[in-house]
Order: sequence, then C-alpha cells, then structure tokens
Amino acid sequence: MEKISLVLEGGGMRGAYTAGVLSWFIEHGVEFDYIVGISSGALYGSMYAMKKQDALKKSSIDLATDKRNVGIRPLISEHSLVGYDFLFNIVQEETDYPIHKIDEIKSEMEIGVYDIEGEETIWVNQNDIAKHPDYVKAACTLPVVGHSVVIEGKKYMDGGITTMIPVNKSIEKGCTKHVIVTTKSKDYVRKDQGFLQKHLLRFLYRKSPRLVEDFESRRDVYYQERAQIDQLVDDGQAIYLYPTKEYGVKRFGGDREKFEALFDLAYQDCDARKEELLSFMKK
Repeated sequence: MEKISLVLEGGGMRGAYTAGVLSWFIEHGVEFDYIVGISSGALYGSMYAMKKQDALKKSSIDLATDKRNVGIRPLISEHSLVGYDFLFNIVQEETDYPIHKIDEIKSEMEIGVYDIEGEETIWVNQNDIAKHPDYVKAACTLPVVGHSVVIEGKKYMDGGITTMIPVNKSIEKGCTKHVIVTTKSKDYVRKDQGFLQKHLLRFLYRKSPRLVEDFESRRDVYYQERAQIDQLVDDGQAIYLYPTKEYGVKRFGGDREKFEALFDLAYQDCDARKEELLSFMKK
C-alpha cells in the first residue's frame, strides 16, 4: 500500500508560492496521508490540512504586505526585526484559521521546531499543535530576527535551523511517494551567511554552541537535501514542485504585486503538470 506525503520547505514571504500550490491542491481534491512542514511550510501546511483556501491567499498576499511584519515597526513593538507575534496573531484574528481544531484533520501532520535547551529539532503533530498553537509560531521564528517561543517552560524556534526541506522525515515515516514543494527555483544558489549575521548569531546564542553550528551548516544541508530530492525524482518516488520563474521575492522582502505573481505562478506550474500530479497520487 502506497503512503503518500506532502513535504513543505519554509522560505518566509517566498511561501506565497507554497500557498498557491496548496490552494490548487484544495481545488483539485488532492489529499495526502502525511504532511510535514518547516517554517512557513508549517503555517501554510496547517491551513491546507484544514482546507482553509481563503486563509492561504489572504495570509500570503494581504497580510504579508503589512508594515508591521518586517522592519522598523516590529523593531519598536516587538524588539525584533520580524513581527512574528503580530503575524501569528493577525492570521488567527483576520483569517478563517481555527488552529486549535487541527486535531480534527484526516491526515497525519508534523512540523519541525528547534528545542533550544536540547539543541535539536523535534517534531510535533496535529494533537500537540491543537493543544499549543504557538508551536506554529515557533516553527516560523528564525534566530537573530525573532525571539524564541516559550511553551510549557521550554524555548523553541524554527526547525529550519537543521533541516530546510524535511524529506528525510517523510522517508522515516514510511512514505513511499513524496510531493515536495520548495519556495526557491531549481537553479537557486544558496549563499553563506553574511558577516554581520554570523557574528550576531554567535553573540546572541553563545550559550547554545550546537545551535550556532547547526545554523552555520544550513547551506551544506540544503544542498544535501536537494540532491536527495533529485535522486527520489529520478527513482520515480517524488514529484518536485518549485517556482519556474523568479519575481524577486525575498525571505523578508517583496510587495503585493510580486506576492500575487508568485501565488499565481504556483497555479500555472500545477496546471502545467496536472496530469502528472493526479496520476502520481493514485495508489
């Protein structure tokens, strides 16, 4: 019996592409046995799991353009470069996103969060998230630009510190087919950390040396995961969806026109591969 998974990369505001793909899946009745997401993939994956199509579009386009998300305003209000508190709160307030009911979904779902004390990525499921919705906020919160999220006395951040495309988790769960969605084009070149970011990280997390080491290894891990995806595709075990065009959307930068273009591109890319996708989903 085939077990089919949906694997979602993060990418911040580039997640408009993921949101578009997931909206297309909802329209076409595409469902998975297992869903695993990192960072914005955790946020949009949970919306997809609950079949909240309007929330996918509104959060990735309308709310993403709010000035309280990135820059001076969150620096003043939240003392961080990215307004994770604002974003998570407003998503719940202004979209149809009843995250506390996610334990009612049919699929199994897990998201990655980084346990700062244990200095490792752990995986929480839909039951954990329903009990503590802040796991989704933690899953989206990167070091340096945001503050750790405290849940039951423990501090958590983005599981993307150690894994950006969680295909290994999908394999560990016994999935035999994988639909993998990334927010970066196939030819994307991942750069090393900048000088300022590297030294800020080492200063702010000097008591967490493994976290620093993990974060500084992200470039190598990304290419290892990409190579693994390519092998799965070659073996007929995966479909890999990625933006076929670049619109200049950054992790923390872009405008409404670019977000809409990226969201719409996802529909175009899925339409172009519709027969392949639907055939792959058959068990």
